[in-house]
Amino acid sequence: MKKIIIITLFILGIILPNINVKAVSIGGINVDTINSGDGLYIDSYESGRYIYRGQNPNNYIKFNGELWRIIAKEADGTYKIIRNDLLDKMPFDNGSHRHTQNNTYCTEPSRGCGVYAAVDGIFKSQSNLQSGTVTEDSSIKEYLNDDYYVNNINEIAKKQILSHSFNIGAVEYLDDASQDSIERNQQGEGMYTWTGNVGLANVTDILKASINPLCTSATTSGNVYDSCNNNYLLDRGSNDTLYYWTINASYNISSYSSSVVWGASAINNWGVYIGPAGVAYSNTYNSPRPVVFLKSDVKFCGSGTESDPYIVSDKCSNENQEEQTDSTNIDGNTENNNNQGPEVVEVPSTSAYGSIIIAVLGIICVIVSVFVMRRVTKKEN
Repeated sequence: MKKIIIITLFILGIILPNINVKAVSIGGINVDTINSGDGLYIDSYESGRYIYRGQNPNNYIKFNGELWRIIAKEADGTYKIIRNDLLDKMPFDNGSHRHTQNNTYCTEPSRGCGVYAAVDGIFKSQSNLQSGTVTEDSSIKEYLNDDYYVNNINEIAKKQILSHSFNIGAVEYLDDASQDSIERNQQGEGMYTWTGNVGLANVTDILKASINPLCTSATTSGNVYDSCNNNYLLDRGSNDTLYYWTINASYNISSYSSSVVWGASAINNWGVYIGPAGVAYSNTYNSPRPVVFLKSDVKFCGSGTESDPYIVSDKCSNENQEEQTDSTNIDGNTENNNNQGPEVVEVPSTSAYGSIIIAVLGIICVIVSVFVMRRVTKKEN
C-alpha cells in the first residue's frame, strides 16, 4: 500500500504544478501559459492580460516588413507590440516652441517635462509633490505619430493598427526601494492616458518582462540589469544604442537633482539603459522604440521564433509566408472593426483539463487503494 501511495503522490507532484496552465489564443494560435522559463504568462497585476517574459520568448512578429516583439495580449484582445530595433537617437522633447510659460509642470523649459502628450487639467506625480499644466505634446510624440507613422508604416500595417489608449502618467524614483513596487508604478502610469497610433513602452512593461523575482521596482540600487535580467526588453542584440525611451514621465521624490538608475528628476523622462541603467534627461539624444496595438481579430501564422516569426495574414502556408507578409490585404476583416474588435474568447486548455482529470483520478486511486488494502488486511486477520 505504501508503494501505491508513494507512486500516486509522485504522479500528482508532476501534474499539479501544471494545473494552472491554460491555452490562450494568440492570433488564432493556441499558446500555453507557463509558470517558469521563457514564454507566455498570466499577468498577475492586470486581470485578463497575458504577457511575454524571459530572455528570449517566442514572441517575434513580422510587422511592417520588420521584426517586432509581442509585449502582451491585452484584456480587450488587442496585441501590444514593440519594434525589435531602435530608431535613430532623438530627444524626448526638443524644448523649442513649446513648454514655455503655459506649461507650469516643467521647472526647466529648455529640457522639457517628460510628459508624452498634453492632458486636460493638472498633471501630477503620484505623490502630488510635483504638479502643473501640460498643454502641448512632446516632440517625440509628434514625430512618431506624424512623420514616422505617415512615412514609415506601410498601408497594410496601418490597417492592422488600432488607435489605443496608452498610460502616460509619471513614475516616481523613490530613495527607498521597499516603498516601491510594480503596483505603485502601474498606478502612477495609469493616472493619465493618451489615445493614438504610436507610443512607447511603459516602465512596468520592462519590469514585468523579467523572470527575475527581484525585478519589482523602478527604484533599483546599482545595476538594474542584475535585478531585471532574463529580460528580452533589456537585450541589446545588434543595437549599438544603449538607451531607449519609455513613455512615462519621471519624478524624483527627494529632490530635483539627477538620480541614477532608470530616470532622473521631474523635468526628465524614463529611459531604459540596455545593460546597466543610467540617467536619462528628456533633452538628451536617446532612441525611441515604437509601440503599437494590433487589432484583436488579426490572425497569425508562424511559430513566433526569430527565424519563423508570427506574421499577420488570413491565409498562411509554409510556402507563401514571406510573400503574404508584404502582399496580404486584410480589408475583409476590417470593415466592421475600425474601433472595436470581436468578443475576446479565452481558449480552454485541453492540457489543463487533462491535468485536472488525471489529478482527480490519482486521488481516487489513493482512496480506493487504501480502502482495498484495509479490507484485505481485515480478511487476513
